[in-house]
Amino acid sequence: NETGLYRRSFTIPDSWKGKQVFLHFDGVQSAFYLWVNGQFTGYSEDSMLPSEFNITPFLQPGENLLAVKVIRHSDGSYLEDQDFWRLSGIYRDVYLVARPNVYLSDLTVTTNLDENYQDAELEIAFKVCNQTNQAVVNHQLSLTIQGLAAESIKIPQLPPQQKTIVKFHRAVSSPRLWSAEVPNLYDLMVSLKDNNNQVLEATGLKIGFREVEQKNGQILVNGKAVYFKGVNRHEMQPDRGQAITEATMIRDLTIMKRNNINAVRTSHYPNQPRWYELCDQYGIYLIDEANVESHELWAVRRIYLDEKPEWEQAFVTRGTNLVQRDKNYPSVIMWSMGNETGFGKHFDTMYAEMKKIDSTRPIHYESRTPAYIDALSKYDVISTMYPTLGQLIRLIEEDTTRPMIICEYAHSMGNSTGNLRKYWDLFESHPRMQGAFIWDFVDQGLYKKTADGRRFFAYGGDYGDKPNDLNFCCNGIVNPDRTPQPGIEEVKKVFQYVKFKAIDLYAGVIAVENRYDFQNLQFAELKWSLETPGQVIKSGVVPRLAIPPHESRLFNLGGMREALEPGRVYVLNLDLVLGENALWADKGFQIAGEQFVFPHKERCDQKRPNVQPLTTKQVRNQIQFSGEQWQAAFDKESGVFTSLNLKGKELLERGAVVNLWRAPTDNDDGGGNASFGTQWRRNGLDRLKWMVQNVQLVPGRESSQLKVKGSLTAKSGDIPVTAHYTINGNGEIDVEYALQIPEAIKTVPRVGSEWLLKKEFDQVQWIGRGPHENYCDRKESARLGVYSQSVKDLYFPYVKPQENGNRCDVSWLTVTNQEKIGLQVTGEPLFEFSTTFYTLQNLTAGKHITDIVDAPYTTLNIDYRQAGLGGDDSWNPRTHPEYQLSDRFYRFSYRIKPIDLNVAAEHP
Repeated sequence: NETGLYRRSFTIPDSWKGKQVFLHFDGVQSAFYLWVNGQFTGYSEDSMLPSEFNITPFLQPGENLLAVKVIRHSDGSYLEDQDFWRLSGIYRDVYLVARPNVYLSDLTVTTNLDENYQDAELEIAFKVCNQTNQAVVNHQLSLTIQGLAAESIKIPQLPPQQKTIVKFHRAVSSPRLWSAEVPNLYDLMVSLKDNNNQVLEATGLKIGFREVEQKNGQILVNGKAVYFKGVNRHEMQPDRGQAITEATMIRDLTIMKRNNINAVRTSHYPNQPRWYELCDQYGIYLIDEANVESHELWAVRRIYLDEKPEWEQAFVTRGTNLVQRDKNYPSVIMWSMGNETGFGKHFDTMYAEMKKIDSTRPIHYESRTPAYIDALSKYDVISTMYPTLGQLIRLIEEDTTRPMIICEYAHSMGNSTGNLRKYWDLFESHPRMQGAFIWDFVDQGLYKKTADGRRFFAYGGDYGDKPNDLNFCCNGIVNPDRTPQPGIEEVKKVFQYVKFKAIDLYAGVIAVENRYDFQNLQFAELKWSLETPGQVIKSGVVPRLAIPPHESRLFNLGGMREALEPGRVYVLNLDLVLGENALWADKGFQIAGEQFVFPHKERCDQKRPNVQPLTTKQVRNQIQFSGEQWQAAFDKESGVFTSLNLKGKELLERGAVVNLWRAPTDNDDGGGNASFGTQWRRNGLDRLKWMVQNVQLVPGRESSQLKVKGSLTAKSGDIPVTAHYTINGNGEIDVEYALQIPEAIKTVPRVGSEWLLKKEFDQVQWIGRGPHENYCDRKESARLGVYSQSVKDLYFPYVKPQENGNRCDVSWLTVTNQEKIGLQVTGEPLFEFSTTFYTLQNLTAGKHITDIVDAPYTTLNIDYRQAGLGGDDSWNPRTHPEYQLSDRFYRFSYRIKPIDLNVAAEHP
């Protein structure tokens, strides 16, 4: 049992003489013994809650010696079997506190609102402790509450070595209420004075006036049935482990607020105290969870600690101590008794004892029982994990009395978080479905270096730890260093509080609906623009939208029809931005938005194609094509283009081959033998070989036809492919592929083609969805527009390398060098693309970002489509059917052309 030994010398100030001195540990994993000046002082466990010792009897004048023995494994470890890094030691603050011999040992703040949620009754219960050997008389408490008159409360005579409860009540007229949207706080200052009116001690805290209640099957905050747009969050920092800094906490809260996240489940343990203060300040609803999880015992070994009598007190105290510590934080909306530990009787006792301390908040618990969806969770809310949409409907219909809050869903492991919109469409259609918590917020990775000094994020097994779960703790929507992942853009869009509807798009009439519960939209302004690719036609600003919560307003932005020309794509972009600075973002920051696409009308006078003469000739196994300033060559033996040259600049490393593979995402590989990734590998999709059977050339004066028949060889049978190329005199090459998927291959990860370009072609511009990465089941947040990025920047560094960087609904693309010469691709009608310096084989095999090395060329994937990402969970093949590629026959086409952007239009 690994053990850590700590020694620290300290000197007590002279001013502390005669006072009670307490030693406070905010967190030690997993248990520890304490000695002061060589005398055994105490023992404590529960890694996530504080321990406090009155060390007064052990102190001596001058220097004192503190010794702590921390053990890695204790009996408490059986209740701390969460999916996280097992890091041991003293990892939270340790400090000394001197108290007078009569002191304030506790206070409990309760705010009750009237039936109109207008006025409040403030109740504060003070616990006063007398550590002297004589009775205390004529002491008093002085209270100052921000904006209210000061109060004094007399303390009744208190016998020696006794405690008493002193209660304070006050009616408060129209206080500014606390909510996650408007987190109003009041400063409370309390002074304890003796019989000579001398201050013995003073303390302060911030309080919030708010009320949580359950009515009509809903959880109400200040009378409103709020939605919990939540994430689960582990305390983790790549350079400090679980000893996270305040700066990291603020960074987390800033990211959350900027992405419309309003709730956090402290999975699966109480967090650092400073976190709660910051959540009060920034405005976050918290489900505060007890440090209880016995995953391995109940799920694998079928040992149920929650039924064993000798474990009852351990369960109960972890719940009651949580409530005692965190009861005064207004951000704590709900308690949770733990995670994945079964449904034994100790939870009933725990529930009852927590309610005795605090009856004002609901209590949550989800057991993750082996047949988890077949049993309704007990206690105050219906909760489950990773349900299907159908299962959610079934559960809400089986129990019509309680609210439903999903404690874990949208498992965001790696490149994930697909089909999020479908869940929220369901939530918003059922009043008692009040939201859910994404698993989870941050990837739990630690900084580590390779032998040559390159840094990467380590996960399970990287320290020789066995057994381990590899990267199964990397499930966040931000990287360990808090770099936002592309999926968080979809979270922001789906979670946004303002909805837009086009009433009459051509007339410029739109509806704006305010779905905030407590905020009028007067703090925001609406920016709008009518755009066609690369050009803003007209724009404007609607200042300070005065729309009350849960109301809509119509706005006339002016007629749009007269600005539209046939043959062009037009969009109306709407951006709701902050009209003033906020704690978490500056004025002008976008908090909600929408894009409306005008119905596309073709021009009546379509331009005639640029017809130019073409030269076609065969030299042995090579077919050569040429026109003005360009040449191309096709190899009949390999069945691919080997050259495409413009103005003497070679573009190709190798021409296109049909590609059905992608580096599997974590979700692709989820499910063991049943996973999509396993099936794809069994079918040999990762090792397809292109075999040519026949090449037919039909030469022409202005265009030539090239028809190639062949197959992709796979374990489960050959995949017939026909490639049809039309080479035109102006350099355009029309590409069409047709392929037949054998019945044995149920799905494929992508249908497309892979081009290899020379390495210098590293500048990308496209018309399509962007700017961030997007896929067919995660693209609502990606607007249609014109975007430019480098090949390097199109790559996203997921902790474990996998498929990344895709863009959907693309109509036009160029990949050029610094001199603006390169390849142009146009859709027939649309395509998807990705481009990278890394090979598919390298991405597939890589375990860490340091395993990925640049290839000597640029890979360009032009795809008909990629499969969706999924995200319902990461241990079953659960990509929704409509986002799978399961057809038997595919035909797709596009057009390529060598281009010089110095003389050609930047874009259509």
